[in-house]
Amino acid sequence: MDILIHSEGFTLEDAKRELIVDKIAKLQQYFQRAIRARVTVRMDSPHPSDSQFVAKVLMEVPGQDMAAEKKAAAPLEAVDLLCEKIERQLRKRKTERISRRTKGVEKEVPIA
Repeated sequence: MDILIHSEGFTLEDAKRELIVDKIAKLQQYFQRAIRARVTVRMDSPHPSDSQFVAKVLMEVPGQDMAAEKKAAAPLEAVDLLCEKIERQLRKRKTERISRRTKGVEKEVPIA
């Protein structure tokens, strides 16, 4: 899975960029066929506040792409919240796919 990271309004250090890549890469366990993740971290306001940084992710997966957005006081905090949110969405999608696959299959009961 390709992970593209873009920062707007501030410079993202290499160490923080690597942390973001590690966090997003862990999401691939929920959807192995993911093609690309586009992560955008933006400084929404120059003044310190609880919603100063906005993190967005667009997961390009076969079928409908998945997107999420979260705001926080620090860029890595916003990415942490974002990872939790997109993880819930990916888990839900994976569960739905598995249930659809096993829905038509009936279990055989042995006759005693």
